[in-house]
Amino acid sequence: MGNGPVYDSDTLSPSHTHPSTHDSTKKLLRKICELLELRLHLEEERRYESDKEDEINRDWQLAAAVLDRICAVLFAVIFIGGTVIFFVVFAFHP
Repeated sequence: MGNGPVYDSDTLSPSHTHPSTHDSTKKLLRKICELLELRLHLEEERRYESDKEDEINRDWQLAAAVLDRICAVLFAVIFIGGTVIFFVVFAFHP
C-alpha cells in the first residue's frame, strides 16, 4: 500500500499528501531528460566525427588510386620503351 498512489474515497483521484515527493520526482525526471539530451548530443558529435573521418579516408583512397594509376602508366611506358630500345640496339648492333 505504501508504494502506490493514495486515493480519496469520495473522488477517486489521487490525493497529494506528499508535495516534497512530487517535487523530487519532477527533479529526477528533469535530470533524466537532461542526461538523455546530453547523450543524444554526444552521440550526434560522435556520428559527425565518424562521418568526417570517413570522408577524409575516402579522399585519401581516391588520392592513392590516382597515384597508383600514374605509377602504373609510367611503369608501362618505361617498360615498353626500354624493351623497344633493347631490341633496336640488339638488332642494329654490329
